[in-house]
Amino acid sequence: MEVNETKLKIPYAFWILLLCGAMLFYADVFQIQLYPPNEILLRNNNSNKNYLAGFVINTPGCRIPDMNPFSDGVKKYIKEPTPSNCNNGIPPLFESNDTSLYLLNSSLASYNIIDVNDLKCCYRTIWRKEPKEGEYDNKMEYSTNCYDFSESVDIREEFVKVICVHDNRTIYKDMFSFVPVKHFSKGTVDDTGLMNILVIGLDSVSRLNLHRQMPKTVDYLKQIGVVEMLGYNKVGDNTFPNLIPVLTGMSEEELTKSCWPSSKHYFDNCSFVWKEYKKKNYVTVYGEDSSWMGLFNYQRRGFRKQTVDYAYNYFNRWSENEIGNSHEINVEECEGGRLIYIDLLEYVKKIQRTMERNKLPYFGFFWSSSLSHDYLNKPKLGDEAYKTFFKTIKEEGYLKNTLLIFMSDHGIRWGGIRQTFQGMMEERLPFVMMVLPDGFENQYQRAYHNLKRNTRRLTSPFDLHETLVDLINPSDMKDEYLEGVDQSRGVSFFRQISKDRTCEDVGISSHWCTCQQSVEIENNASVVIESALFAVDDMNNRLKGYAQCATLTLDAVLNTRLMTHGSAIRGKNKIQDYIITLRTLPGEGIFEVTVRKLEKLKKFAVMGTVSRLNLYGKQSSCITDFHLKLYCYCKSLVGA
Repeated sequence: MEVNETKLKIPYAFWILLLCGAMLFYADVFQIQLYPPNEILLRNNNSNKNYLAGFVINTPGCRIPDMNPFSDGVKKYIKEPTPSNCNNGIPPLFESNDTSLYLLNSSLASYNIIDVNDLKCCYRTIWRKEPKEGEYDNKMEYSTNCYDFSESVDIREEFVKVICVHDNRTIYKDMFSFVPVKHFSKGTVDDTGLMNILVIGLDSVSRLNLHRQMPKTVDYLKQIGVVEMLGYNKVGDNTFPNLIPVLTGMSEEELTKSCWPSSKHYFDNCSFVWKEYKKKNYVTVYGEDSSWMGLFNYQRRGFRKQTVDYAYNYFNRWSENEIGNSHEINVEECEGGRLIYIDLLEYVKKIQRTMERNKLPYFGFFWSSSLSHDYLNKPKLGDEAYKTFFKTIKEEGYLKNTLLIFMSDHGIRWGGIRQTFQGMMEERLPFVMMVLPDGFENQYQRAYHNLKRNTRRLTSPFDLHETLVDLINPSDMKDEYLEGVDQSRGVSFFRQISKDRTCEDVGISSHWCTCQQSVEIENNASVVIESALFAVDDMNNRLKGYAQCATLTLDAVLNTRLMTHGSAIRGKNKIQDYIITLRTLPGEGIFEVTVRKLEKLKKFAVMGTVSRLNLYGKQSSCITDFHLKLYCYCKSLVGA
C-alpha cells in the first residue's frame, strides 16, 4: 500500500515550539536564567574572571542577587590577615599520632635541652566529670598518677596532659586527644548499606566570603564534585538559632517549649539527630573549638550525661584553659605551639582512621570558630590547611563511603563590611556544600537530580535537618518517596522543593530574608525617624526588669532601605518593611532592625530580632541573658 508522505509531514512551527518548550523545561529544572534581567558585567579584580550580575536564585517565590565577591563596595574591607604566633614562636616538644606520643627532636634546642636524658616527662589521664544538678557542664578530673615516659609512649586513654621537667623546673605542658575504640561501640555495628556522615563547620563565613578567602579549598572541592546550595538562607541571628534547626528540626522557640525551658536547664531531653543515628548503631561524635562559647555552653548549662560517644569539645575547653594563647577578641587561636583549628582537623582524621580500621559507621559533627569567628579575612589563613585536609581524606579513601557536608551558620556579623548592603546580604547567606559518596549519583538518581535542582532554590537549616534524617535510612529514598513537590517548612535536599517557596513559607522572618527587593531611601524621612524611634523603644522594653542597664536613646540613623515582598517596590497593597541601621547612646551601639509599618492600624512592628553590628565587649557584663547582652549598656559604665 502506498503511503501519502505529505500527510506525515510535521509543520516547521511545531518543531520550533517543541524546542522552546524543552529549553524552558531545562531552564526550570536547573534554574538556569536564559535571559537574566539587568545584566551588568563586573570585573573580579582578584582573578580577572567576569561576573554576570543576575540572580543566583530566580524563582516565582524568591530572587537572590548574584553578587560579586570583589565588588567596589566591599573591596576596601578585604585585607591581608595577620598570621597567628603560637606560643611566641616556641614549637611543641611532643606530637601525637593515632596511638602514641613521640618527642620532636627538632624542638629540643628551643627548650635549651642538650641531653635528652636530662628531660623528665609524664602524662596524666583526663576525663569528663558529670556535673551535679545545677552545675555547668565544664568539669574535669585528672588521674592521681602521672605516668613517666621518655621519648615516646603508647596511649590507650582518650585525653592526656603532658608535663616535662628539666633542671628541676617545669618547662613544658601540653594536651593531646586520641580515639580509643570504646567497649560500648566495638563489634556492635552492622554497616550494611550505611554511609558515614561527616559535617565540617566554619563559623561566621558567608558563601561569598568562602569563595573570596578560601579559593584553593573551593577549587579542590569543585574538582571532586562538590554540590553547592546557592540559596541557603539563615533563620536567626547567631550560631545557636541557626544550628539548632539543623540538629533538631526545631526553631529556638520550639526547642524551648519542647525540651529546654531555659538556659538553666540541660539539653539531655532534646531530640538531636545524632540520637537517631545512634539507634542505627552509628558511632556518634561531636567536636568544637572555642568551646567556652560553644553551642551548648555559652551562658547555658550543657548536658548532664554525655550526649555522644566521642566529645572533643570537652578536651578543647580544658586545653584552651591550660595552654591557650594568641588571644583575639573572643577566641584563643593556639593551644601551646599548635593552631587550634588544625588540632581539630587532625582529630577528625583520627576519628576517620579509627572508624575505618574497625569498620564502624559514624556520624560526626565538627564546628570551628577559632579561625573565622571574629575577622572577615582570617579564613584566608586556613585555606591551604582545609584544602590539604579535604585532599588527604579523599586520596586516602575516607570519602569513599562518606557523605561530606562543609557549611557555616551565617556570615560575619560585625565590622565595616556589615554596614554595607552586600555585607548585610552576605551575613544572611552562609555556605553549604556537599560531596557525595562514590556511586551515590547512580544508586540514587532521583535524589541526585532533585539535589542539583535544589541548588537553585531557597533553602534553610530546616531543610538541612531533613536531609540528615533522610540519610539515616538512605535505602528508603525510593522514587515514590521523592516524587511530588513538598510544601513543608523543612524539605530534604533530596526531595523536590517548590519554586514558589517564599521566606514566609519556611519560617525565615522578614529581617533575615534575602528574597526581598529593596531601594535605599532618605534617612531623614519622617517614616524612617518614626520607625527608628519605635525600634529603640522596643529595645528598651526588652530590657525592662534589668535596672542595671541604661535607657537607650537614638543618636543617628545611618542607613535605611525599603524592602518589599511583592513584584514591585512601591506596588499597591505590598508589604513594606524598613531595614534601618541606627546608632544609640550611651555606648554607641550600632544596630540593624527591620520595622514593618502596619498601615491599617497606623502602628509599627519589629520583625524578627535586632542585629548588633559592632562588638559590645564588656559593655553588657552586668547581665548574663545571652539574648539581651546585645542591647544592654551597663549603668556602671556611664560617665566612666
